[in-house]
Amino acid sequence: MDNKKDDLVVVKGNQIINSSYKLTLVEQRIILGCISKIDSTEEFTEEDGFTIRVAEIKDLTTDKDNINSLYNQIKQGTNRLYERSIKLNDDDTDVVRWIYRKKYNDDEGSVTLYFTKNVLPYLTQLRGNFTKYKLQYVSKFKSTHSIRIYELLVQWLSKGSREVEVNWLKKTLGVEDKYQRTNNFIGRVIKPSIEDINTHSNISVKYGTRKTGRRITHLQFEFDVKEPTKKLKKSKFKGIGDKEVQQFCNENVSLTKGKSLDEVKMMMLQRK
Repeated sequence: MDNKKDDLVVVKGNQIINSSYKLTLVEQRIILGCISKIDSTEEFTEEDGFTIRVAEIKDLTTDKDNINSLYNQIKQGTNRLYERSIKLNDDDTDVVRWIYRKKYNDDEGSVTLYFTKNVLPYLTQLRGNFTKYKLQYVSKFKSTHSIRIYELLVQWLSKGSREVEVNWLKKTLGVEDKYQRTNNFIGRVIKPSIEDINTHSNISVKYGTRKTGRRITHLQFEFDVKEPTKKLKKSKFKGIGDKEVQQFCNENVSLTKGKSLDEVKMMMLQRK
């Protein structure tokens, strides 16, 4: 592969994240895979295509389907993406298509998407008001709603909390015509998504509700980046024992003075 899965990063303008659109899980994986191949600091035109290989998508997921089945799913998903759109405002009067051209490259088992000139500015030359995360953090999610909710939360990660109106969230997720009872929406969309995010992503989330009168009108989320486990920390510093640390400190007194044990070990790793 040209890219390690750890290197694939999704960058989106916040207006896209807060907009209303509906994509299946497969369509999300294709879109996000192609977005992860964009250098968001560079200038591109609608003539530029962005390609993700099916094998790369397979490598990121835990799907039990064989590669041939995945090829078919992605081919069908690519065809559907041609008709998908984004509602950029609340009254649905500003609607744009994701892509204007798509190619399924049978010879190399890859997909190339060409984003419309209206969407491309939200993916390239971004200087502010954008959200960035590693593709691997959402690649194992079981629901497209999990991806959307994850993005809505990560957008506010520096604050660690976000309150949203139930009706706004339903519209943003493209399910405003479903789950008339809020408890059904919470049970079938919110809870599974939170479980997905807590199990597979880099953040942990808790949620609560706020009522207006007797009716639940708002959802409240609290979230933070997960602490690395002791096992991961131990693995990261494998091979660096007390003897090696002491020797390094003796040889770099001014550099290591006042530093914690983990900070010294990190210095040692960076010098390897």
